[in-house]
This record gives sequence, C-alpha cells and structure tokens, in this order.
Amino acid sequence: MTTAEPKSSLPAASLESARRADTISQLNACLATMMDLAAAAKQAHWNVRGVAFRDLHKTFDTIASEAREWSDLLAERAVTLGGTAHGTIQDVATSTKLPQFPTDEHNSEKLIREVHSRVITAAEQLRSFAKGLDDELVTQDICIEIIRGLEMRAWMLDAHLGDQGAGSRP
Repeated sequence: MTTAEPKSSLPAASLESARRADTISQLNACLATMMDLAAAAKQAHWNVRGVAFRDLHKTFDTIASEAREWSDLLAERAVTLGGTAHGTIQDVATSTKLPQFPTDEHNSEKLIREVHSRVITAAEQLRSFAKGLDDELVTQDICIEIIRGLEMRAWMLDAHLGDQGAGSRP
C-alpha cells in the first residue's frame, strides 16, 4: 500500500511550482528595493540640513521605518509561500532597482528629490508585480498596501517642494 503525501495547508500548495518560484523571486526583488529605500531614507534623515530640517528629519525617518516594515511583509510572504527571504546587504546591493544614493548630499531640496524618485521607483516596481498577481490575491493585496503607503509618502515629499514639485528641476 502506498502512503499519500500529506497535503500542505500553506498557501504555497495552491500555486503551481514554477509560478510559486517566480512569485518568490519577484517578492525578493521588491524586498531588495524596499530595503535599499529604507537605507536611503535613513541616509537623508541623518544628513539633511536647511530651514525645514525638523520636518524633513522626521519625514525621512518615517519613510525609513515604513520601508523596513514593508520589507518585513515582503520577506514573510516569500517564506509563507515556501521560499527563502534574501535580505542580506549583498542581496540588496545586487538586486535593488534603485540607483546609488548620493551619500555626501546635505541640501534639503536635493534630498527630497532623491528620496522622492526612489519612492516612486519602488511603487512602480510593486505596481508592475501586482498587475500579474490575479491568481495570488494575498500577495497582490500586500503589494497594494505598500503602494498606497509609498504614494502617500511621495505626495508628502512633493508638498515640501511647493510649486516646483518633485518632478520638476529648477
């Protein structure tokens, strides 16, 4: 008599193997970008100067904190689906979609623009990923939650620039 494999109750059991692997890979790509965003926002937090120092110092710190929380959501989803979260510094450095952050920058306006562009890039990456997740609604919901938060932070950063906005260059 043959013993049947026990059926897993994990969400991974409902996804075909290749689809699951692709979803986990994309979760890890978004994880790398999100961790990079957290580090960039913290870099801006530490080094910002100017008349709006206090507000920007807090805003950049909030973005860093939220990006770390979002990283955790992405990593835990990858593991929930039966994968491994790849969140080391080396993983982030090789997988992030963000450009290198200008570490010696102190000008508040330039830092706003730098962080803003990274927030938008992270949101675009997640949006692209989420569009293909109609068969994986929980992962899609996580992406939508993160996109919503990123767009709110982009709007707040943009408001610091007034009429010039983050999309324009003086």
